[in-house]
Amino acid sequence: MTNKALSKSMITFDAPALQGWSFPVLDVVGKMPGPRLAVIAGVHVNETSSIEAAIRLQRGFNPETLKGRVSIMPIVNLPAVPNRSQYVCPLDNKNINFSFPGRAGGTFSEAVADALLNWAADADCFVDMHGGDLCENVSHFTVCQTVGDAAFDQRNMEIARCFDAELIVRLDPSHLKAPGRSCTGRATRKQHAAFSEAGRIGLMEEANVEFHYEGVLRIARYLGMIEQAPPPRRAPQIVSRYLWLEAPQSGFYRYRVEAGQRVDKGCVLAIAENTYGEVTGEVTAPEAGYVLWRLTHALVEGQTHIMGLGVPD
Repeated sequence: MTNKALSKSMITFDAPALQGWSFPVLDVVGKMPGPRLAVIAGVHVNETSSIEAAIRLQRGFNPETLKGRVSIMPIVNLPAVPNRSQYVCPLDNKNINFSFPGRAGGTFSEAVADALLNWAADADCFVDMHGGDLCENVSHFTVCQTVGDAAFDQRNMEIARCFDAELIVRLDPSHLKAPGRSCTGRATRKQHAAFSEAGRIGLMEEANVEFHYEGVLRIARYLGMIEQAPPPRRAPQIVSRYLWLEAPQSGFYRYRVEAGQRVDKGCVLAIAENTYGEVTGEVTAPEAGYVLWRLTHALVEGQTHIMGLGVPD
């Protein structure tokens, strides 16, 4: 089905690892010229709040008044759909989320990362929506990649603030040296991006869907594509470091904090028990900060990441 205002298509890419795969895309084309906004979701297929937001967006823009074009890919990690694979693409067991900028001749995850950046190469902003895999509870936050250029970094922060976030994680330029998130991949090309997180345990809950959906509308307004968008309702806390906290040993974990919570240095975040209910260890906050996300499942293997901690300057 195609018309001048709304185009629904299945697109393909030339990379060898992507042969045989077609990706769903919706394009909302405004009557007036203007910027292009590219939006993706479903890099992790259980993060349904972001996928629902992407699907809804086609109805969120009026072609009669829209300036420019909004391109939406609601599900990226198609190989993960049949078995609802967590985190990784089952074809190569890699996390697409940490494969950007990717490479055309690489595995599926690397190739699709490269293909997505090329698909959005002419976009004024690229939005990647995430949040809440099957065993996670995630706060409302965004990630902003900086490059060390004041003007570029300020604009990226302004885009990040378009989401009504509890927290903004400001990544320093050192992250550009290794494969990372889509916002980092875009920054290597000096192109702007937004990266949003909100959701929990694979549920499609309205508050989390709304966080993603309204954030994209505010970005469109920021770009001058639409006249109005819902105003943000809170001022975010800026954190400059993202700490990944591991379970020290396998066990049954009892969590003591929730996503979004502020914690002091030394605060007990989780207690580990063995199968007899005996305490075998604990996880404490190495620094004061904010809980970006935590696992929800009690059974945890040792050296598994159980929590993300955002640390302010």
